Amino acid sequence: MATTEQVGVTAGKVWHILNDSGPLTVAQLKKKLNGSGDLVGFALGWLAREDKVDILLEKKSFKVALK
Repeated sequence: MATTEQVGVTAGKVWHILNDSGPLTVAQLKKKLNGSGDLVGFALGWLAREDKVDILLEKKSFKVALK
């Protein structure tokens, strides 16, 4: 089970990846992180709640971009 600390660390990694790479799909983020899908989802929720990312539905996938 993911701890709050693991979620926070993953949120930081997601932020840095998006900062370096630009907008990515959730699947691309999971691949770059080699991590648990649940943990990436929790991290994206954290970043969305903190108003750090936009999550947009594009065709059949979600794309994530920094604000």
